Amino acid sequence: SAPVTTTTSAPVTTTTTIPTTTTTIEVSQEQEEVTINTNSEEDTEIYKGEFTSFDGFEGENQLQLNELVASLPDELRKSVESSVIFVNGCHSYAATILERCPFGVWDSAGTFADGTVNSKWKLSVWVSNKAFANNRAYDTLLHETSHALSYLTRNCINPEGEKKRIEAQEFFGSEELFADALAIYYGGDYAYYRENIVLQDSEREFLDNYIALCCEN
Repeated sequence: SAPVTTTTSAPVTTTTTIPTTTTTIEVSQEQEEVTINTNSEEDTEIYKGEFTSFDGFEGENQLQLNELVASLPDELRKSVESSVIFVNGCHSYAATILERCPFGVWDSAGTFADGTVNSKWKLSVWVSNKAFANNRAYDTLLHETSHALSYLTRNCINPEGEKKRIEAQEFFGSEELFADALAIYYGGDYAYYRENIVLQDSEREFLDNYIALCCEN
């Protein structure tokens, strides 16, 4: 079966400078020719660290992503940061199966483009340049980090001896709807799968209990 793709240590990074480019693209429909001209004298920092070897790593927004991770609500961030890595890139397996680059991916298995697993990016949240370009980077980060929290609490047991995560998926309707609810719970104002961004009192109470029971913080 296909691997589940739905560590957080802050990586040690070094930086270098590359030109920030103002790009002009000219396309000739007849000749199917593209000319890309750049003209800039400004420099910007770009991440240069362990993620550069990951399939699909983009990196232009890695430092910005690190800042967004740091801005996550403390309770959510502290629940995942010791286990999950956050990568600016177009996840190769997701891009293969979707035939396009998604805004974001949660990958618990560390999945290569061919569907094999156990890569260096096990337990990873991916936010693509596409998400940044469409002003959806934080929304995407919040949603995928909610998947991470869901996964990391998969062995949490309720007082009745049942797995609380399975109960949550049934309560909200699916894993995706559970992640959307968590994202809204933690201040998000965008939902990928829910029809609204307002939690009912019963939903908020459920999540209060879930966090209290399953999150160490």
